[in-house]
Amino acid sequence: MVDAEHNINRLAGEWHVRMNFTMEDGSTAKGTGTATVRSIALGRGVGLILEGDVEGIGSYEEHSTMAYDSESDQVCMFVVTSLGIVHSHFGRFDGDNCLTLRWQGTLGGKAAEEEITLSFLSEDEFAIQQVDRIEGNVATTGEYAFQRKGRKVLEGPVPSFA
Repeated sequence: MVDAEHNINRLAGEWHVRMNFTMEDGSTAKGTGTATVRSIALGRGVGLILEGDVEGIGSYEEHSTMAYDSESDQVCMFVVTSLGIVHSHFGRFDGDNCLTLRWQGTLGGKAAEEEITLSFLSEDEFAIQQVDRIEGNVATTGEYAFQRKGRKVLEGPVPSFA
């Protein structure tokens, strides 16, 4: 059985982030930034702040809260971005090292969905693949590479229930 709360808390720390995006028309954009992830609610979840610069956008910021809901047996992630995007994603771990989250809704009045796959590569790196579809067609694919730059005091003792 996967310990979702433990796995979510593996994200706690400070990270260097490299981003690569491919748009529907084949154009690409790259970005770099940092992410700070803190354990919240006594180890029941994490809060993530991603700050960076992306070609064609400039400064970018994203705030996310992620936690495991034992009632629904799902991981929930709420995201707010500086682009005005606000989504609630839901999903599950497939083993200890892979989490898939999904969102469905509308963008610009059109049916849209997003799938995020988070893969732990080691204790000091993880990757995220994000695929955005509008009316069933891939609109944007994002690849994020996270490399740990420090743990500092972001990983306090996690209670035994977590």
